Amino acid sequence: MGPGTTSTSSPLRQTLRIGTYVQVAGRDPDPFKPIIASTVLVRDDWNQTLSSIGVITRVVSPAPAMVFEADGYLIRITPTTKLVFLDGISSLADVSANTWLLFSGKLAKDGILEATKLQFMPAKPTKFKAVKNLEIATVKTRPVGASDAATTSEASGTPAITADGASLQQDEQLKIGLGRWHTLPADQPLQQRVHRIGMALVPAYQRVLTDDDPSKIHFRFFAVDNKKWRAPYCLLDGAILVSTQAIERLKNDDQLAAVLASCVAYNLQRQAERQIVGNRVLEAQVAAELTAAFVPVVGSAMELTVGLAAMKYGMDSYTMALEQPRMSLALMNDAGYDPWQAPEAWRLLAPSKLPANLASLPYPDRSCYQIDVLNMQYSSAKTAANGPTEVRQAGEDAERK
Repeated sequence: MGPGTTSTSSPLRQTLRIGTYVQVAGRDPDPFKPIIASTVLVRDDWNQTLSSIGVITRVVSPAPAMVFEADGYLIRITPTTKLVFLDGISSLADVSANTWLLFSGKLAKDGILEATKLQFMPAKPTKFKAVKNLEIATVKTRPVGASDAATTSEASGTPAITADGASLQQDEQLKIGLGRWHTLPADQPLQQRVHRIGMALVPAYQRVLTDDDPSKIHFRFFAVDNKKWRAPYCLLDGAILVSTQAIERLKNDDQLAAVLASCVAYNLQRQAERQIVGNRVLEAQVAAELTAAFVPVVGSAMELTVGLAAMKYGMDSYTMALEQPRMSLALMNDAGYDPWQAPEAWRLLAPSKLPANLASLPYPDRSCYQIDVLNMQYSSAKTAANGPTEVRQAGEDAERK
């Protein structure tokens, strides 16, 4: 699919695997038996033009043959790349992490996106008028067992929660927005593990920003007791909650990193939406360029946010939805975690109840898309190319001590 050519040769059949997008034509003689396929069209992912907006999270190599990471891609500047500089950025010398860009290009066979066009702009986060309990949730905390208002503290956002869950001396309860009360266990080894893995996933440029920088996202990571939560909960001010029950399903730190990385990516994605809304130059371009980008249909089962910019400016909802799982793979890779564990993590969290035979679990849509990305952008398991593996090793050594 794409170039308009067809083939029945055996090499084409070898591309059929989990994560490959196909279009099937055939007949269904029996609803309880597999469809007899007469034609299977395999999508040519390598020949698609990709476009999006994102923040540069890491510069891999400097100009002029610059390679940097943004929006879950490694992006390469070639001699034919058209460069546009906006709002005080005048050359590649001004481009660094925390620079925003609108890009388009195609993946090369090494998995790096070769840009045909790049528009660079400085970070100019836009403040939204917050709607209580929607845009910024009110958070209440109290000691476990307390019920009267005198023992309850309240704050807009999560200043009421300690900056590091590992410092909790006793169990606390918290209530987010209009939701129910949740227990924040004072299990220091568990809270330390969640905090350590989460902070390793935060891009390095974010960690060094001063607290008063408008681009700063104040990430905090906590384990909470909630039997109904399988997906993590992302507060809009950078606090990220994951249930102890979900953690128990996961097999290793890599899989927990996959879950936390999705929330780090979510918060970066929200900054992209605000960047668009706050930059008048982009308003007309985003709808025209992003909606022209090729994106697969992944189905409504992906529980991802379309976003304010998508609704307001007509951006392709699938473009927005696919950013989060793709960006989370890059964040994992940069932090030294195995991105190939991400599809397995979401596979384990998908069902309300795990079957006795885990091998029978199907891959949910999110996992299938991530496998597709891994096959194109990450050559093998334990890639971690250019990733600071010492970050994870140091944390694990400290935890063992």
